[in-house]
Amino acid sequence: MTARSPRPTDLVALVTFDGEVRANQAVTRDRLGKAPGTPRPLSAAVEQWLHLGRQTWVSVQGRSIVGIATARELSTPSAWEVDTLIDAGDDPGVIADLLRQAADSAARAKVTHVLLRTPSDAPAARQAPRAGFARALDERLWGGHLQIEATAEGVRDWHEDDDLACFQLYGRALPVTARSVLAMTREESTAVHERRWHERGRSFVAEHEGRIAGLARVARTGGQFSLMVEPGQPEVARTLLAAVSERLGKTAVHRALVPACGAEEERALRDAGLEPGNEFTLFCHRTARPVLDEAHAVVRAVAPGRLVG
Repeated sequence: MTARSPRPTDLVALVTFDGEVRANQAVTRDRLGKAPGTPRPLSAAVEQWLHLGRQTWVSVQGRSIVGIATARELSTPSAWEVDTLIDAGDDPGVIADLLRQAADSAARAKVTHVLLRTPSDAPAARQAPRAGFARALDERLWGGHLQIEATAEGVRDWHEDDDLACFQLYGRALPVTARSVLAMTREESTAVHERRWHERGRSFVAEHEGRIAGLARVARTGGQFSLMVEPGQPEVARTLLAAVSERLGKTAVHRALVPACGAEEERALRDAGLEPGNEFTLFCHRTARPVLDEAHAVVRAVAPGRLVG
């Protein structure tokens, strides 16, 4: 069994593979709450050959394709997310082989982060560490209808000048174990930002004692939102949910994917009428990138001469 990039000669095999419904173990935020549909590895392979920004790998056993993975750029070219991960065979090593190939390709492309979100009970959650992917966060999807009596007082729209303050909020809201895997710098945080799911949506911030203590992002459609709150600020969580509720209105279902370690967020969501649902694990593979630093040394020269007494 080998994992490699697809070739034009694989088209017939991919067409056959494309005709069968296989479980996609990669979950992206923009697909949460939507029908899974039939994966389209053929279209992904064509995108790669046409240089449309999609990366594709297949796992081959003999003359059969037994697995496929695809990845796309996140917010910058230095970060990818795996958006298709399908095992069509019976060998549990297929997933590990595909992820290892993705990590190797990322290193060659000078990509520093590869993200994978998968159901916590999926085979991919067991195989990802074998391919060098580290567990970053356990996440829980909450769903239902927001029922919030608080007002959105003190909440305002996010703007670009809030970027640094929101990165500082990220540093207070997530444990260092998660940040060390995902992003420790502002540059890395920007790279791994999952922007697609809320493009053309709206973001809100809430302040407490002169600093941003909470951030909510709302998708343009679908009723999905995110919530990040500084620990010990339950009122901030409630006011942000009030703003989210006003924005979403009578959407069929409200959904929020939040870290399972976010006590303030989960308590506020439960109090607002949402129920916990599916659980996911977010993994990240980081490639080493050398950092060059200049070192300055003082050189002392002794000039020949003679002492004058």
